[in-house]
Amino acid sequence: MATKTLFVTCGATVPFPELVELVLSQECFEGLKNYGFIRVIVQFGRGYKDDFERRLNTIHGIPQRCSLGDRELGCCSGESLSMSVLGALEIIGIEYSTRVHDIVRIADLVISHAGTGSILDSLRLEKPLIVCVNDRLMDNHQQQIADKFQQKNYVWACKPQPCEFYDCLRKSQSEQLNSFPQAHNVQFENQLIKLAFTSSNVNTL
Repeated sequence: MATKTLFVTCGATVPFPELVELVLSQECFEGLKNYGFIRVIVQFGRGYKDDFERRLNTIHGIPQRCSLGDRELGCCSGESLSMSVLGALEIIGIEYSTRVHDIVRIADLVISHAGTGSILDSLRLEKPLIVCVNDRLMDNHQQQIADKFQQKNYVWACKPQPCEFYDCLRKSQSEQLNSFPQAHNVQFENQLIKLAFTSSNVNTL
C-alpha cells in the first residue's frame, strides 16, 4: 500500500477546534493508518498553538518532538510541532504558512474548512477534498458554499460531527469526484462571491 499524506487546513485567522479534535481523534488515526496515511499536517490558525499542543498531549500521553516547519516539511514558515503516534502516524502542526500551495501539492487528501479560497486552492491542484463546515460562524455562508461544491460533485462536505466526518473520510477512499474545470470558471466563482456577499449582508441587517 502506498504511503500517503493528509493536509488539514482550518484557515489562517479563525480557529476551528471542532475540526482539529476530529482529526486528532483515535478513530480518525486508526482509519488513516488503515488507508495508508503516514503523515498528517494540520494548519490550525493563528492563536491556537497552545490549544493544539494541549490536544496533542492528551493523545496516549506520547511526548511531542518540537521542531521548525522548514526542517520538517521544507515548505512551511513559522514554528511547528511534530510527533509519532503508535510508531505509524506522524502529526505536524503549523499555525500559518505563506506556502500553503506547496503543502497541498504533496498531499494525497485535503480536509478544509469551507472557505472559498481554501477550497479553490485544493481543487485547482486536483486534490481530493473533504470540506468541513464551521457552523459556529455568525455569517454561516460556509454551508451554502459547501453545498454548491458538493452538488457539482467536486467535494465531499460535512459538518464537524463524527458520523458525517468519518463517512466523508471513508468515501474519500472509495469514491471518485468530478474534475474541477482547469479553465478559469468565472461564472461559478461569481456565484460563490455573490452567495457569500448576500449571506453576510443578511446577517448584518
